[in-house]
Amino acid sequence: MSGPPVYSPRVRELFAALPGSGELAAAPDVTSGEAVALERGAWVRFSARVEDGRIAEAAFQAWGCPHTLAAAALAAGRLPGLAPGAAPPLDARSLAAELDAPAEKLGRLLIVEDALRALLKCGPG
Repeated sequence: MSGPPVYSPRVRELFAALPGSGELAAAPDVTSGEAVALERGAWVRFSARVEDGRIAEAAFQAWGCPHTLAAAALAAGRLPGLAPGAAPPLDARSLAAELDAPAEKLGRLLIVEDALRALLKCGPG
């Protein structure tokens, strides 16, 4: 019998606060990107306001385990300053390393990475 899941201090910190959670109001300068894999237990949507060719503000909405939500919060916090079309600031493996997530969570963190890619390949509007 296994015990309750163990979460790293960083996952607990991000999950407790969920910085950047929410949705930016629709506007011509707001873009979004999402990825979903309900069979993996994850859905993530990022939204970003682009100003002068850079992301000025970012937010996320997510459904999933604490690792998924913590990863989305971490990623949203790294979006401001990036230009649409830039490479994502994090990938699933770097998220797993930073959050000390177990290997079985990599599939869910790939959903976060896919949502980041979807956001960054879009322009405003």
